[in-house]
Amino acid sequence: MTPKLLKWLYGLVGMVHLLGIVFNNQEILNATKPFLMPILLYYVYQSQIEQVTLNTILLWISLVFAWLGDLALMQGDTYFLLGVGMFFMAQLCYIFLFLKSVEEPIKLKFLPLLPYLLAGIFLFYILLPKTDELLIPVFIYGLSLIGMAGIARIRQGRTNIKSYRYVLIGTLLFLISDSLLALNKFVWDIPYAGIGIMTTYMGAQILITEGVLQDN
Repeated sequence: MTPKLLKWLYGLVGMVHLLGIVFNNQEILNATKPFLMPILLYYVYQSQIEQVTLNTILLWISLVFAWLGDLALMQGDTYFLLGVGMFFMAQLCYIFLFLKSVEEPIKLKFLPLLPYLLAGIFLFYILLPKTDELLIPVFIYGLSLIGMAGIARIRQGRTNIKSYRYVLIGTLLFLISDSLLALNKFVWDIPYAGIGIMTTYMGAQILITEGVLQDN
């Protein structure tokens, strides 16, 4: 299957999954979510079959951890911490990947990172008092998530423009997705939260993947 067809397949499976959320059909959800990340993994393989690089391998590892996180979170609260741990590892791999996939070393700059710092402070202010015994893992994961998005922001000028834009938008969507998930779980019962969480998550993963491939 060609990379183009695999992207269409990813979108199709994603749309069916969203329909499962709309109609609250657990069978559809169970039949679609486990295949999202494997489709992206195969897409990366097909796109880089003749030019596997360290960036490709790091992307594979990130997507594998995300897939394991998806599977864990599908089990409900029982494996919630395991799911958080898997996504934490995915974020660390993304951070390392973004730091490596630049033409010049990244330098920390305060002003570009200020919106991320403010967003993180605001989110923690609302979220952490509600997390009880999960405060430490949620805080640590939140730091990794904000760090991942922040590193994507300061790649500007150090990689090609397509890669920068795809990864930047993808990481912002990831930040929105996980923020919605956490707020819905710990703070408010957000209407149609599942649709928002999965739409932004699926968009985040394909955009980050595409951005990394544009940089290879």
